[in-house]
Amino acid sequence: MARKAPPDPAELARKQKHISVQRYFEISLLLMLTTGFGTVATTGKVDPVSILVVCAALAIKFWGYIRGSEYSLSPRAVTRISFFYIFFFALDFLIFSSGPSPLDSLLNATVHLILFTTVMKVFSARTYRDYGYLATLSFLMMLSSAVLTVGTTYLVFFTFYVIFAISTFVSYEIKRGMEAAQRPPEGPFRTSDQNRRAIENALATASVGLAGGIVLLASVLFFVIPRYRTGYLTSLSMQTQNITGFSESVNLGDIGKILRSPLVVMRVVPEGSPRQFVGVKWRGVALTSFDGQHWFNDNTEQFPLQPVSFQPDIRFRLPQSYGRESQARHPLRYRVLRAALSTDVLFAAAKPEVVSGSLRLLNLDQTDSLHSPQHTYVTFGYDVVSDIGLPSPQALRAASTDFPPDLKLLYLRLPDLNPQIAELASRITAPADNNYDRAVAVQNYLRDNFRYTLDPTAIEPKDPIGSFLFKSKSGYCEYFAAAMAVMLRTLNIPARLVNGFQTGSYNRIGKDFVVRARDAHSWVEVYFPDYGWIPFDPTPPDPHPVIPAAWDDYVDAFALFWNEWIINYDFNHQVRLARQVEQDSRTFQQEFRLRTDKLKRRGIDLAYKLEGWLMAHKFFVLLFMMAVLTSLIAAEKGGSLAELRFLWTWNFGHPDASLTPREATLTYQQLLRVLQKKGFRRRPSQTPREFALSFLGTRLGPGVLEFTRLYNLLRYGQSPVSLSRLKQILDELRK
Repeated sequence: MARKAPPDPAELARKQKHISVQRYFEISLLLMLTTGFGTVATTGKVDPVSILVVCAALAIKFWGYIRGSEYSLSPRAVTRISFFYIFFFALDFLIFSSGPSPLDSLLNATVHLILFTTVMKVFSARTYRDYGYLATLSFLMMLSSAVLTVGTTYLVFFTFYVIFAISTFVSYEIKRGMEAAQRPPEGPFRTSDQNRRAIENALATASVGLAGGIVLLASVLFFVIPRYRTGYLTSLSMQTQNITGFSESVNLGDIGKILRSPLVVMRVVPEGSPRQFVGVKWRGVALTSFDGQHWFNDNTEQFPLQPVSFQPDIRFRLPQSYGRESQARHPLRYRVLRAALSTDVLFAAAKPEVVSGSLRLLNLDQTDSLHSPQHTYVTFGYDVVSDIGLPSPQALRAASTDFPPDLKLLYLRLPDLNPQIAELASRITAPADNNYDRAVAVQNYLRDNFRYTLDPTAIEPKDPIGSFLFKSKSGYCEYFAAAMAVMLRTLNIPARLVNGFQTGSYNRIGKDFVVRARDAHSWVEVYFPDYGWIPFDPTPPDPHPVIPAAWDDYVDAFALFWNEWIINYDFNHQVRLARQVEQDSRTFQQEFRLRTDKLKRRGIDLAYKLEGWLMAHKFFVLLFMMAVLTSLIAAEKGGSLAELRFLWTWNFGHPDASLTPREATLTYQQLLRVLQKKGFRRRPSQTPREFALSFLGTRLGPGVLEFTRLYNLLRYGQSPVSLSRLKQILDELRK
């Protein structure tokens, strides 16, 4: 036998189809956009309706690619829908996107407008400019997600985004190259579908392999190479802020200079519920002496603390004052990100117990204030554990008044003052019989009878306390705290002035407390033997507090991310992130194991219940098995429910029973069986009428012709046919 000649290469090339990466490119771009939107949706900042609408639009587009159909909108349709959305945007702003303020409503409506534009571009993209818009939108979504959240979920989405981005740009370059070629490229297969699948598989494999290699190499470099924060990029953070009121000598009224400033001084990231931090003050420096015009410290000596550990951070444990062990504990854990300030003071909630971070030096002065000399004029972060628990009022009322001599010498000193100050203090505290009630009486008197303002009048620089108490009767926190401390000292109660910051405003986006310069605050600490220094705040609330704008949360969240994960990113952050990933993976494994075990137990319980039911209903199970067996035998024999119904009708039905077109075919099969037994077989090429005509001139001819005519009427004419007549004809043919 001669061997078949091999195909001509020219002929084979002529039959091969062109290669196209258009579909692969569009799917990769759509996956980029889907990943970006999915990352934003997981942050919890997008409303459910928007998520549902965008997901439905993306699903419809993907379904079109799966079915090979192009679901797109014409330019005319896009124009009409866009005109409609202009009116909807106004309704969205006024009605649907409700918020605590008009700016919040406008922000939500604008987000909906961006998502609407994205959906329109998905269904109308035809040019490279449109594709560029979609790629840019996906990148902005990933960028906004990085601002809104930092976690393992974002890392997973980012990994997929890198894969799809590489796939998109690789296919884009191939697409551009094909379009610039002199002739269309040809594939190795004969059909265009085979060529398309081959190049799509090759591009997908290359993209995943390249992205996987990048992620693997980056992960190795990220976790292996140590990072130590230096001065590089530090200048890109906030500018150094000259914060007055936090040095060893402060003129009365200095703190008023920063109460109008919106500059961020620090951010406090709480561990646990932020509700625990409501009302907490961030203590800075305490001042011991007052000369009538300014507060200062006589002894500026600082005592270095020795670290108790060095891994992963340098850790310091602060000495605790006598009597703290008998008080109720209320520990707080938090991280402080302090801006570049012109002071070495570390701010923390009283009383700090443990301080850790990149702190080579940590000093403590005589007023229990913390200092880090190497961190002046730089941005840095540190972790603190504080105990804000306080003794009960009953315990403080019963406290001793036997003060140590050195403490009395330092904290009862007063300059020559207006005698009316001491008289006022005595009159206010006359009903009290203990130092705690006296301190509370002075505190409440100042709160209830004086007005808070940043522009006090009638304050005399030579006598600020006297003019505040008897002339102005208005001022800000520094005047209230200084007046209370001086009045308590006239009653022989040790007191000192403390400068720091109030809690700040909670950022629901960054989940941190943003402390600004305008949150600067002064209060008083009063000494009680066996309990130490107890805080009192005589300043009434500001009647006109500053309410942060809606955009402040997003700006502050981005600043928090930049300072924490860019400027302050070092080896300690690497360790923390690795621990976070390890903890999340361990939690996932535990939950997966628990759910698997739960499913196993449910399966075992279900198996036991099923076994018990089967044992209790053996007879019904036997009947069911017999019915199944009977149906299988009937199916094997060619029977079906329709055939069984026909046989019942044929043998036991009423003579005038109606038959369906399907049953008409079964009746004709009865005729063929009768004729087959007599030696007549219908050829596959013969129609029923041709087969019937072949019996002309025979004694079977009339019966076969009549039966065939009735069959055609029943099968194609939908006419009623007598069942008894059909059976009669068959009986005659059998004879």
